[in-house]
Amino acid sequence: MISGCFQNIVLFLLLFSGIRSLDCNHIVKCQQSGTVNIVKLLESMGPKMIPWQCFNKIQDFAFPIGNNTGSIKEDARAAVGLMLEQINRLFWQNFTKAEWNMTVTEHLQISLDQQLVQWEKCSVAETGKKATFKDVRIKLKLRKYFLRLDTFLKDEEYSSCAWEAVRHEIMDLFLKLFTSTLSYNINIKKGEIAIKALKIIL
Repeated sequence: MISGCFQNIVLFLLLFSGIRSLDCNHIVKCQQSGTVNIVKLLESMGPKMIPWQCFNKIQDFAFPIGNNTGSIKEDARAAVGLMLEQINRLFWQNFTKAEWNMTVTEHLQISLDQQLVQWEKCSVAETGKKATFKDVRIKLKLRKYFLRLDTFLKDEEYSSCAWEAVRHEIMDLFLKLFTSTLSYNINIKKGEIAIKALKIIL
């Protein structure tokens, strides 16, 4: 599972600064309902708790610690885009062994794709082009994180237990980062961001 309160706070603030800096409030509002829907789909496509026989598959995938360096706004936009892209890709892999509700899983795939498309529209609203990483270390850390998920699934031969571990990992990611960042009032003042973010995470 995602580890460490501190690392969640740091990356949370990074992502939040990117979302709030975008000139696309109507899209952000759509993202709110879309994100809540994705969390509900992740919860309902399989058991609420990881089955006891899968407990030995639970591990720390080491969600990366972000550093507020470089062009934070640009890096934040790029980070959110990359995370949505990788999560979307993840759930198109071989899940034939997963004991999921396939109808709900299909709805999840559609919702993730829509979320990614909406975010890409949002991320280019201000500059007219897709956001890119100024600090490549953030990009590398995120890619390594998703590579760990890919490698875990492959090593476990895409077993039902492996998918349950990954599903709950991604569910935690949405609950701790995306849902929190998208749940604020659109007109929140920048000076309140850090305080409110800390209250949500702690």
